[in-house]
Amino acid sequence: MKIVRRSRPRSITTFALFELMGSLGCLVLLPFTVPGSRDFIALLLGALLGFIVVYGLWTVQYWAYWATVAYETSEVLYELYLLTQPEYRNILHMFGPIFGILMSALALGYLFLDRSIKPVFNRTVLP
Repeated sequence: MKIVRRSRPRSITTFALFELMGSLGCLVLLPFTVPGSRDFIALLLGALLGFIVVYGLWTVQYWAYWATVAYETSEVLYELYLLTQPEYRNILHMFGPIFGILMSALALGYLFLDRSIKPVFNRTVLP
């Protein structure tokens, strides 16, 4: 039994680079947060999980589609949680979580609405 993988379309390459920039953004912000704080842990997890998602998208792994959906959904939920916190009441501080929600919503919309994406990640098994 041989598993056949399709080549990576340009749209997946672009999406993987988008996710890579988000993960690198988390790493850039990491030194500016207090070690052990809620934001430090969230940025660290976001970077690590983001790199896993990028690897899956770049190599067109069959698990990458749903891993990306789970990752982006967790990002939206965390950003919504941040908007309920008192330190994010200032309009300037609200910009970050709102921007994160919009970017993750765009990513989820792309994954679910573009019909050419999901079939790329299906496993095709040949006898």
